[in-house]
Order: sequence, then structure tokens, then C-alpha cells
Amino acid sequence: MLKQKTYYLIELIGSLTKSEKRHFKLHTQKVGSSDKIYVQLFDYIEKHGVFDEEQLLKKLPFIKKAQLSNLKANLYKQLLRSLRDYNKESYSEIKAREKFDFAKVLYAKGQYKASIAMLQQVKKLANTIQKKPLLYLAISFEKQIETQHVTGSMAKRAAQLAQRSLDIVGELELTDILSNLSLTMYGLYLKRGYVKSEKDVKYLKKYFDSHLPDHEEGELDFYQRLHLYQSHVWYYQMLQDFRQYYRYALKWVELFEEYPDMKIPETTTYIKGLHNILNSLFSLARYDHFESALKVLWNFKTLHPAKLSRNEDSQLELFGYIHGLNLIFLNTKYSDGVAYVEGLSNVLESKKYPWDLNRELVFYYKIACVYYGANDLGKTIFFLNKITNQYYPGFKEDIQCFARILNLIAHYDLDNEALVSYQVKSVYRFLLKMKEMQKVQHEVFKFIRRTPNMLRSDVRQEFILLKEKLLLLRKDKMERRPFLYLDIISWLDSKIKGITMVEAIRERRNITTT
Repeated sequence: MLKQKTYYLIELIGSLTKSEKRHFKLHTQKVGSSDKIYVQLFDYIEKHGVFDEEQLLKKLPFIKKAQLSNLKANLYKQLLRSLRDYNKESYSEIKAREKFDFAKVLYAKGQYKASIAMLQQVKKLANTIQKKPLLYLAISFEKQIETQHVTGSMAKRAAQLAQRSLDIVGELELTDILSNLSLTMYGLYLKRGYVKSEKDVKYLKKYFDSHLPDHEEGELDFYQRLHLYQSHVWYYQMLQDFRQYYRYALKWVELFEEYPDMKIPETTTYIKGLHNILNSLFSLARYDHFESALKVLWNFKTLHPAKLSRNEDSQLELFGYIHGLNLIFLNTKYSDGVAYVEGLSNVLESKKYPWDLNRELVFYYKIACVYYGANDLGKTIFFLNKITNQYYPGFKEDIQCFARILNLIAHYDLDNEALVSYQVKSVYRFLLKMKEMQKVQHEVFKFIRRTPNMLRSDVRQEFILLKEKLLLLRKDKMERRPFLYLDIISWLDSKIKGITMVEAIRERRNITTT
């Protein structure tokens, strides 16, 4: 097994673009001869994409085994230096930190006024990108210079620097409290998910209210408002208050319209804000607003093609595919959506983007749902099997549960009675492992478990009875979430009325298609 640092090196080299590789080669010429051994190590890894120590030593016999550790460390360091230099024009924070380093060098040379002049540039950049910690760092160094050396500006600057320093400390304290709240709320969302009982609701409200600091929203700076809006987004999402969830997601994105220069240094955060707007609109089934919001997300890459990092591009593609799928569910054009999910399936298989297992499981489930809507039950089962063929403890248990239930439904629709009977036992074992199972899941599973023993003459009435139970459950706010994962009401309507599920969905939502 590769050591972690070696893995990081290989991963970094694999992520480089052609222009970044070219810049690295130019960078090596600046720091010395281009035939340096670490450059040849780079060429070997870049060509083979792996690190096989035995093969590498055969291929590059002038490298001694004892040298490898230092060579890899030096290569990693030189790559990072090259990337920092390559990206400094795109990232103002890198440029500002470089200027701060220049100020340090000038100070060491005894050029105090030149150092202070450089710090003014640092402060200007820090103010532009709303980086208060960097601003505080520059002011602290400026105070050090002013107190230790006669620069000619001490008398009029001392009071200003002292007051500004105090102001920033207070601002940073509030920013820290709000950022901690945002972080802990997001952590609660990842750990607990949506509230499932009144006990959960009381706990969440008490926690949020006790950690929200006193504030005047109009007096907050960019990052303070951003953290405030993010905290409310996670809070209302967990409460399943989708209207308020939308309201604060909209405030999140509108903040970037108020500070348009922040879209570049905080691209990922801006994209995630758009994602939350789309998530809330999907939960509210607001197709009218959803489509226009999705165009904003899709158009972002067109407007900023050269400025996106690999991480930003990955996030943009991730959210683009998530909501491209959700658009299919909203407009019910499942047959048209088949080509779309085929493209997504190819992307998932290629491992082009570093998406985590949680994301992959959700994608496979939603792809299966599109195929189910298009009445391709074979493909439905194929993609559900990617989830159900093994158990992933700690990963999207709700998705794993509904994947198994939808699998049973697909086999039921195919009249695979023997398979349904067999899989019911497997699903039951999985449900026993789940920490929490909602009433909707329990009722649907209980129904499917009984289907092999139902008389055909009784099936329609059984469907009607199940629908009545589920309609009652849907009135319970704590039980609404499962209906977003699986439109079981429409499935029941299709069986009761003898129509396709898509026809049932469109009839229930009063959707007309051209």
C-alpha cells in the first residue's frame, strides 16, 4: 500500500492541467537545471500515473533507493510552489500574501517606508476580498514597524492603527461566532439529517437560538452575513421548512450580487448557494422558478470558463447533474431524460471527478428513478443493484432503504413473484440494521411483504387502503421527506387506475405536456 504522502504526490500530478505542467517545467528552469532528478521523477509519474518503486528504480537507475523519500518531498514542494505562482493572478489572497512576504523582506533590509508602502497594498487587497484576518495581520506588522523605527508617520498614524486594530478584533470575534454556528449547524445536518420527531425539533431550536449571537444584519460585513445566512439555511433545511430554506438560500446568493467581486475568490461558496436555492425550489415543487435558477447555474461555467479550478469545476458539474436530474422529476419528461442519465452514468464510471460515495449512491438511485419513469425496468434494477448488492454502513441509509424498496416494486411490476419473495427477506434484514425507519417506509415494506399472499381480486383494494394510510402520513410534517425520494402515491394511483406512473404523476400535479 502506498504511503499517504506518496499518494498525495501522485494525486496532485494527476490533477495538473497541460498549462500547469508546462508552467512547472518553466519553474524548474528558474530554480536550476531542468535535468534535475526530481524533474525526471515527475516525468516518470506523469507518464505512468502510478508509483511502482521497483519499476521506477529499474527505469531510473541513477536514483538510489535512499534518495526517494527526499526526492518525493522536494518534487511535492516544487509542484506546490509552481502552482502557487501559476495561480497568484487568479487568487487575490495568494497575491496579497506574496506582497506581505515582500513587506517582510523589505523590512529585513531596513527599508521601513517601502515595507509600509507594500503593506498598504496588502490592506487594499484584503479589503477588496473581505479578508479581515489578512487585514489584521498587515496592521499588526505595520504597528510593529511604527513602534520600533522612526518612519515620519508615527504621530498621526498611532491612534488610527490602534483603533482600527481594536475594531478588527471585535469584527473577527463576531465573524468567528457566526462561522462556528454555520459549521456546527452543517455538522448537525450531516450527522442527524432532517428532524424526525418533536423531540428533534425542540433540540434543534434550542441549540440554534442559544448559539445565535445578537446582531444587526445591516451592520454585518460580507463574511458575517454569509455565515448568518448559511446557518439559517441548514437550520430550516433540517426543520423541513422549505419556504424559509428558500428565503435564506436566496439571501446567500443575493449577497454575491451585492459583492460581485467575491464570486471569484468564493466561487465554490457561490455555486453552493445556487445549489441550495435549487434544492429548496425542488422541495417546494416550484418548476416555474426552478428552470430559470438552473440556467444561472449552467451558465456560470460559460461566463467563467478560464477561471475555474479543478475543485470548482467538479462542484459545478456535481450540482449541475443533481439538478438536471431534479428537472426531469419536475417536468416528468423521463423518456427524454434517458440520454441525460446515460451521459451521467459514463461520467460516474470514468471517475472523472472526485465525488464521494454519498454522492454516487444518490446519483445511482436517481438514475434508476429516471429509468423507472421511462418504464425501462431492466435498467432500473441494474442501477439499483449498484446500491443494493452490498451494505454501506454510515452512508445514506435512507437512499439505501428506498433503493431496496424500489427494487421490490420493479420486480413486482415485472411479475417476478419468486424474486419478490426472496428479496423481501433481504430487505427486512437491511431494515433491521437501520437506526431509524419512518412510518412511510414501514407501511410500504409491510404491503410488499404481503403481496405474494394476496388474491388478485383483492390487490386493487389493497392498493387503495395503502394509499389512504400514506395520505394520512403525508399530513405529518415529520413523514413528508420519504415522498421526495419515492413518489409512492403516484405509483399506487397507476395501479389503481390502470395507467402508467408518469400519467399518474402528471394527472396528480395537473401537468400538461406538448
